[in-house]
Amino acid sequence: MQNKSSEKQVKEWHVFSKKTAIILSVAIFIFVATLAVFVFPLNGKDSFNISNTNYDFFWVSKAIKLGLDVEGGMYAVYEADISVFESEEETESALEGTMSNLQSLLFNEGYTEATVTKQGRNQIRVEVPSIEDTEHLISLLGEPAVLEFKDSSGTVVIKGGEHLERATAMLYEGQYVISLKFNQLGTEAFAKATEANVGKTISININGEEVMAPTVNSVISDGNAIIQGNYTYQTANDMATKINAGTFAVKLSPISTASISPTLGQNALLYSIIAGAIGLFIIMIFLIIYYRGMGIAATIALFIYTIILMYLLALIPWVQLTLPSIAGIILSIGMAVDANVIIFERVKEEKRMGGLGKGISSSIQKGFSKGLPAIIDGNVTTILGSIVMIIFGATSIKSFGITLLIGIILSMFTAIIITKLLLNILLSFNSESEKFYALSFKEANNEKTK
Repeated sequence: MQNKSSEKQVKEWHVFSKKTAIILSVAIFIFVATLAVFVFPLNGKDSFNISNTNYDFFWVSKAIKLGLDVEGGMYAVYEADISVFESEEETESALEGTMSNLQSLLFNEGYTEATVTKQGRNQIRVEVPSIEDTEHLISLLGEPAVLEFKDSSGTVVIKGGEHLERATAMLYEGQYVISLKFNQLGTEAFAKATEANVGKTISININGEEVMAPTVNSVISDGNAIIQGNYTYQTANDMATKINAGTFAVKLSPISTASISPTLGQNALLYSIIAGAIGLFIIMIFLIIYYRGMGIAATIALFIYTIILMYLLALIPWVQLTLPSIAGIILSIGMAVDANVIIFERVKEEKRMGGLGKGISSSIQKGFSKGLPAIIDGNVTTILGSIVMIIFGATSIKSFGITLLIGIILSMFTAIIITKLLLNILLSFNSESEKFYALSFKEANNEKTK
């Protein structure tokens, strides 16, 4: 009975054969090295041309979208006149529609990374990073317009905020035109207006002034209209922009506007990167010194974590790198290290308790098994907190929550899967040296003496 019990006690965790471990090591090295090569620009530019194609590849670090406080730009705060609405539902609907139209207006102007958020009960904040023509944007956002379509008798048949979704410049039958798209209510109203005014003009008025008076050629019942004229792209786009500025469901009054120098943001980004790199280097040195072989596996996993995180930041569309989001990244790195420390301390505990009867690989196996619940519990609570911040937080809190959520999920993957895989590879080459894995203890030595 004693022999069988002893055999069961020293049963080791299955590890790879040396041949398999070598193949896996080479494959991981090639994969990680390939990913790492494309992170930072090697040609000093933002991108490079893909041979024999019309496409450019942007270096991963240059593809990460930067926020207002990092890249510079401007913000504007508006107060909405909600006194005309009787219920809270009407107010919320009008504000949501106005924010959506503002976002579309900025997108059509080329500011794809602009954010529009609600502040308090009746304020709207617009943030636009990386602005080249600041004066134009301030002029555009500083004068939200009242848009009305009037028939030949002066009757208002279309109200911008209630009926029109958007206006865009487009190429139609070889010439530039202004395309109008109406919502469901606007489609019905415009169909009636065009039916009653075929051969007549319907004027477009902004802030009470007529900007154009196109002639109705036919009944338009599908909610899509085209205004033709001798337009260039620029003149058509400028007119579409003016029309879009009048599609707000509420009247907006600018409270404050300010620009942020990109120099301040770039310095902040540079210092954040330097601080993060120094911190990461110190952590890696500590892991290697204190945990030795296990620390080497954790350090490689942490490097892989950093590379994959860079790609996720560039590929996930909701990520915009701001100073709060950088803080989320740094915190998630700390959580990744914390997960490894929990596992390694459990491994040490298993080796201490097992003494001579427990081998290195079985101690590592038990350490992972016992450390897993603590890691999951700690990370799940952080994930839930991140989700709450993303849903209910302000813009800066959302950016922090998004990067923290991405980092936490990735850190769990690297700690539980990648670190375990790397340790399995190391055990294939060395599963006997307690000193290499920092698992040499007096208790085990005393038991050997006995």
